[in-house]
Amino acid sequence: QADLWNRYMQKAYPGITQLELNDIKMLPTHMYKTESEPNWESDNYLEDLVRTAVSSGKAKNKVMLGAPQVLVICSSALRVIELVKKMRPISPKRPVMKLFSRHIKIEDHKKQLEKAAVDVAVGTPNRILRLLAEKDLKVNRLRLVVIDCWQDNKMRVVVDMDDTREDLYRIWRDELRPASANPDYGFRFRLA
Repeated sequence: QADLWNRYMQKAYPGITQLELNDIKMLPTHMYKTESEPNWESDNYLEDLVRTAVSSGKAKNKVMLGAPQVLVICSSALRVIELVKKMRPISPKRPVMKLFSRHIKIEDHKKQLEKAAVDVAVGTPNRILRLLAEKDLKVNRLRLVVIDCWQDNKMRVVVDMDDTREDLYRIWRDELRPASANPDYGFRFRLA
C-alpha cells in the first residue's frame, strides 16, 4: 500500500525528483496493521477497520477535544455523510465529526472541534488540510488515518481526482509526515 501511495504521489507532483520523493514518501512502517484484520471482501470492511483502531485505543488514549483516534479522508461531501452514518455505532457516546466545506463554514468546524471530544472524524481533503494547518484538528491522539478509496460514478478515487489529489498529498507532506516522526504519535495509514 505504501508503494501504491507513493506512485500516486509522484503523479500528483510530476516535477518532483526522486531525491525529493524519497524525503516525503510513505514507508511500509507507516501502514496500519492489526492482529484482527477485518475481512477485506466484507461490505462492512471500513467500519470494521475503524472499529479495531477505536476499540484498541480506548484504554491508552486520554480524551482530548478536537483530537480523534481515527481520521477518514473521502473524496466528497456526499461520501462523508454516507460514512458518518455508518460510523455512528462505533462511537455511540461521542459525535462522529463531519468535516467538509459544503454548507458548513470552517469557523463552525473550529467551534465544534474546540468543544467536542471525538473518536472518529470523516472529511474531505481540503477541509481536513485547513483544520490541520490551523491546528484546530489535532493529531496527538490519532491512531489510524484511512484514505477512503471508494470509486465515484466516474470510476475516480480520492488519490487520483484532480480536485482532491493535491490537498490529500499536502496533508501527508505538510502535516502528517512531520508529525509521524514524533515518537509520541503512533498513527498509521490504510488505503481502504
